Amino acid sequence: MGAFWRRLRIAVILTDAAAMLAAYGVATVTYLRILEGQYGGRVWPLYPALAATVAVATVGFAWIQGLYRRWALLGTYPLYPRLAGIATYGVLGVIMLSYFLGGPPFVSRSWLGLAWLGSVVGLIGGRLVWRQYIRRRHAEGRLLRRVLIAGANQHGIAVARQLHDRRHGTEVVGFLDDYQRPGTEIMPGLAVVGHPFNAGECATRLEVEQIVIIGGALSWESQRHLAELVTRPDRRVEAWVSPTFYDLLTTSTEMTHVGHVPLLFLHPTRLRGWGAGVKGMVDWSVALALVVLLTPAWLYWTLKARRLGVRPLERQRVLSASGAFELMGLNRALVDSPVLARLPALVNVLRRDMSLVGPRPIEPRELRSHERWWTSLATMRPGLTGLWRVNTGEMSVEERVALDLYYIRNYSLSLDFQILYFTLRGLTRIRRSARALARWHPEEETPMEAAAPRPAPVIVSDPRVPAVIASGPELGRSP
Repeated sequence: MGAFWRRLRIAVILTDAAAMLAAYGVATVTYLRILEGQYGGRVWPLYPALAATVAVATVGFAWIQGLYRRWALLGTYPLYPRLAGIATYGVLGVIMLSYFLGGPPFVSRSWLGLAWLGSVVGLIGGRLVWRQYIRRRHAEGRLLRRVLIAGANQHGIAVARQLHDRRHGTEVVGFLDDYQRPGTEIMPGLAVVGHPFNAGECATRLEVEQIVIIGGALSWESQRHLAELVTRPDRRVEAWVSPTFYDLLTTSTEMTHVGHVPLLFLHPTRLRGWGAGVKGMVDWSVALALVVLLTPAWLYWTLKARRLGVRPLERQRVLSASGAFELMGLNRALVDSPVLARLPALVNVLRRDMSLVGPRPIEPRELRSHERWWTSLATMRPGLTGLWRVNTGEMSVEERVALDLYYIRNYSLSLDFQILYFTLRGLTRIRRSARALARWHPEEETPMEAAAPRPAPVIVSDPRVPAVIASGPELGRSP
């Protein structure tokens, strides 16, 4: 962590402490009369000291849980529930202190409730402010983490495309690979910069902070060397591992140990049980409300279709886990907006064929290009909108599927509402930018990009290994 990130960590710690002090201070002022009725003149000597103690304890709990590490400073999604938990620990600490001191109730329940609510709002609000600040710096091309991808197979290329984006705060500078010679261009602007055995030298030369190891893309010897490099006490780079089956996995993972062996525990799919019921209820309620509210629009489009002599509706056959169904849409002659053209599909939502938010609909003729992901994509009903729609710019099939898989793995109602918000916002800006929302259209079947020609085996010398030939059947990469 550089000097800037250390200063940012200190600033965030001070912000969290100030948020806790402010929350408990506001609660004390709000319920001052109640508190004075219980403790009289002891309110001001007691409660400021109590607020300061809780603030220090909160920062300590947050530090123990790793909420001041770099990933947390960037404000990733798992951070906010943890901050709410930290605020709850503060309130529980006050209750326990009241119990051990004995006597009458130490604090009122109303004071505790307001202090807890203020703590949650203050902690999350402070992190959101810092997150926006960092995002602005990222947009300016500053504070970016320089990343090397260790493994240049299709999986590595897909990961590089995802991470080579300022919005994520990362900048991919090249690849390390067993099978491609240095200088071989893997994707536009990114080439192989060296062999994994030279990762330390490459990281120093390119000022790299992080190496992403693609599981199964390297030989066993190379993976072992990288693991030793990034776990040494004097390491200068961090390492993340991207499992080989990332594009097939629709569940979240948790690190665990069995018999001192590190293992990844695969959680069940997030959308199940009562969660699936709640999502279905929200879909049905919102779709029904929109169908009723848009009654004047339906009448207008029906009359316009009669005047133009065209059918008001178009139907396209798409796939879902329960089978194929007819996706309804307005005739293209009736509306200019591709988003408005999909409004009749609200009927599909009412029929439980679709969801308001979900993976991109897939036509039967597209199944061949999506076959290896279909089992994962079919775990949720296709959606009228999703991350695939609100994301601007051209995307390959792999990149679009990666967005759908991210949604499936990280589904929550709050994520659904965010996607709906950005969809509506994009709809209001459609006149200013024709590409604000990309219309769903069937993927044209195009031949897959030809893989780069496989060079001759590269012989690499290492002080500890007499000769390692980065090829051969036992060291071959996974497809």
